[in-house]
Amino acid sequence: GVFYSLAVGLGPFVSLVSPSGKVGKTIGIIGQGLAGTTGVSFAGTAATFTVSSDTYLTATVPNAATTGSVTITTPGGTLTSNKPFRVTPQILSFTPTSGPVTTPVTITGVSLTQTTKVTFGGVIATSFTVNSDTQATATVPTGAKTGKIAITTPGGTAVSPGIFTVTP
Repeated sequence: GVFYSLAVGLGPFVSLVSPSGKVGKTIGIIGQGLAGTTGVSFAGTAATFTVSSDTYLTATVPNAATTGSVTITTPGGTLTSNKPFRVTPQILSFTPTSGPVTTPVTITGVSLTQTTKVTFGGVIATSFTVNSDTQATATVPTGAKTGKIAITTPGGTAVSPGIFTVTP
């Protein structure tokens, strides 16, 4: 048989197998020169990882990760993903579960740091504060409808498991 090879002078690279995921998800990363990797981070937040070969490793999306580039530190230098990884937000609960317009509602979840919008039954809250990566507080807006609460970040939109009831 005959073996062929093509050298086009491309340098080391990394590419994400999955473009998005929740905190705790393990994702695959393919590339070149991954043997000896000493660090993996999601937008600057260190992650646990396992090197499978010189061309493949897995990393777990860490707590407090935000949407952005994945960086791999190797003996040959630092490699950055060719596309950003979107950390998907999650809403776990909220309190209170009902109230009139202007009620402050505390929303508990995961990956809330980059919140850009909060809605109540599809109506945008005009006031919200991100307290931490796991908590945000939003005020029930005028015109809010009984329904699910949604939080939007650059990583996607999370919808509450329960319904918020707007009372008179």
